[in-house]
Amino acid sequence: MQPQNDPYGQPYNVMIDPNTGMPSNVIVINQRSSAPLVVGILVIIGGAFGVLGEFYNLAVGTSGILYGGLFAVFTLTSLVLNGGLIVGGAMISKYQKRGIHISLLIVVISAIIGVLSLTMMPDMMDQIADDEGLNEQEREQLVDASGLVAGIGAIMIVVCNGICGLIIAIPLMVSNSGLDDTSLFG
Repeated sequence: MQPQNDPYGQPYNVMIDPNTGMPSNVIVINQRSSAPLVVGILVIIGGAFGVLGEFYNLAVGTSGILYGGLFAVFTLTSLVLNGGLIVGGAMISKYQKRGIHISLLIVVISAIIGVLSLTMMPDMMDQIADDEGLNEQEREQLVDASGLVAGIGAIMIVVCNGICGLIIAIPLMVSNSGLDDTSLFG
């Protein structure tokens, strides 16, 4: 027996189990991880910045609406996806596993949309060349550079969305995350 003091300073004896080395009759309760709460808040903040950014682009007129109807669809889709991130982040912060699934799905969809939007880079460059009144040599240089810009942009979109996906998946990798058993896929 080892003498111990209780919270009030009164001594008492604790029996140590010789097989485990732990005090006998002790219940160990692990506190659930705060990772889902932190990641959920980060996802909500990211989604809110995305929504505010799209509203700012619409208000200032720098959005893709100026380039045609397809870019308007991309802008509206971005608003919906960022709103979905806010909902998914709220679910993650409430320790719901389906919030992680929703957020990861949105990250994959936004990466696909981002790469698809880069395929229209040559058309955008032609329109910019027309708007700026570039001569033929400048126009060719601009079109040649658009392929490089689109390639680098596609790589950056995949890498950045991959990192975001890994951050969102952190609660799945943490032991004792406290996530419930809800699932988006079944």
